Amino acid sequence: MHTNPTALQLKALPLPILLIGSGRAAQHLQYWNNLLETPHRLLCWDRSQNLQLLNSYLNQCTSVWLAITDSAIQSFYNEHLRSPGPSVIHFSGALSDDRFLCAHPLMSFPKTLLPDEVYAKIHFVISGTKTLNEVLPGFKNKFTVLNTEHKAFYHALCVLAGNFPQLLWNEVIQETKKLNLPVEALDHYIKQITENFLILKEQAITGPIARNDYDTIEKNISSLSHTPKLKSIYTTFVKEFSK
Repeated sequence: MHTNPTALQLKALPLPILLIGSGRAAQHLQYWNNLLETPHRLLCWDRSQNLQLLNSYLNQCTSVWLAITDSAIQSFYNEHLRSPGPSVIHFSGALSDDRFLCAHPLMSFPKTLLPDEVYAKIHFVISGTKTLNEVLPGFKNKFTVLNTEHKAFYHALCVLAGNFPQLLWNEVIQETKKLNLPVEALDHYIKQITENFLILKEQAITGPIARNDYDTIEKNISSLSHTPKLKSIYTTFVKEFSK
């Protein structure tokens, strides 16, 4: 027979965690929490809700997960949280602030949820603590402890690896469309060279730069005269990476 929990039983329940945000990171964290062996009780709040509800949640929770835009984290903390109060965890790869614990998931989160098995493989970079369990109890992911003075450099590397190739591919796709090449053909090419890199790393590099084929390089650069952006990128890569 189902019975309502007693006051003593309710008191024994762990305090909830307040998740603040409504963007991609917050949506993935909410789903990810449900995959844990023992999911946390989450209270969720974002700016579409009123401040009375936020204050009510803050009085109930043991910690706060700030899954909001990097530039808004400190101002939100100063306005609504401040110490003493619940411990505050943010997920920014760039922000350094001794008032917060940080657990940055080394992953690009799309609008759609990832397959369940992917979440367990995501690596965390943490600061302000020495163990992931202190920041995110119940998460069993691998992690690296990073000193705060290295965070800006670390985040720059993430941006380089996670965004710059896509910016370049988008430019290339626009030009290949003009040659009547199907997008699927370039997609297949990009997928394969990405898989090659994951397996072979630096040995996966091919083409005229790897061969020191300067005649072909000069012809390539000359052919890009009508696309100054790609010509500049190509020239810069040759300058920086040719042997």
